[in-house]
Amino acid sequence: MGGLDLDDIRELKDDFTTELRRKNRSKRTIDGYATHIDYFAAYLVEMSLPTDAPAISRDVTGGYIEHLLTRPNSRTGELLSPQYARSQYRSLQQFFKYLFAEEIIPVDPFDRLSLPDAPDKIVPVPNADSLRTLLNECSGPSFDDRRDNAIIRLFADTGCRCGEVAGLGIDDLDFAENTVLVLGKGRRPRSTPFGDKTRTAIRKYLRVRAKHPKAVNGQPALWLGRMGPMTDHGIRQMLERRAASAGIEHIHPHMLRHWFAHNWLANGGQEQDLMMLAGWRSRQMLDRYGKSVADERAKDAHRRARLGDQL
Repeated sequence: MGGLDLDDIRELKDDFTTELRRKNRSKRTIDGYATHIDYFAAYLVEMSLPTDAPAISRDVTGGYIEHLLTRPNSRTGELLSPQYARSQYRSLQQFFKYLFAEEIIPVDPFDRLSLPDAPDKIVPVPNADSLRTLLNECSGPSFDDRRDNAIIRLFADTGCRCGEVAGLGIDDLDFAENTVLVLGKGRRPRSTPFGDKTRTAIRKYLRVRAKHPKAVNGQPALWLGRMGPMTDHGIRQMLERRAASAGIEHIHPHMLRHWFAHNWLANGGQEQDLMMLAGWRSRQMLDRYGKSVADERAKDAHRRARLGDQL
């Protein structure tokens, strides 16, 4: 085998990512796992520790997590976030779970190793005035204006993830039902409804899109830029640029997802319906989204109930 070490985690990484592709995991998920395994392997080499999977003990994996929690960011000098350590923990935990199931290692080094504690990261929810200002910033008749207005409205109206919106094609739109078919996490499709203003914005965009050189050549991607289909990163950059031009605080796609969830619940929407619309399988996600304004919803509910006034 030319000196190839089949037990080395850098070799086993390819077997693991092959298994993930077989399970139809998204490319972004697979790339994230692979990157975290590479980081762990680099740490082992730096610390002169073995990279052979069977030789990696619970002390080694625990030491790596401790290293992540105590290591300063090379750029800012501040400690890495606990959420970052938790993310790597979960990736490596799944990797070693796979190795144990395949009987490549005799013992899982993550067995009885605790997930690092981390405070909940509160995502700010933009107010309606900020979103109206953002939409006014791209209310003109140009190609970019109509595209960006449609994207922002679709985010706010559906609560879709950035990757879901970026991956849309022309054929995913259904104007008979006013729905869009998105491919969610785990490559699970779901049909998501949108309102009349979003419908109008998308149809205005489609009229100018029809004249785009890439559209003329049959490009199926819904959102087009100067060079071709817009990427997840391109949409994030667009929002950042539009917010700066509008003179409001930075808004990223995830904030619009939180805005959707908060306003759904604040307007009396059912939690089970929100789970279906947002593509969640776990009720834990309900607690995370819109948490920064949960107290506002609770106070509004108290005012509506007027319990004390009934005595």
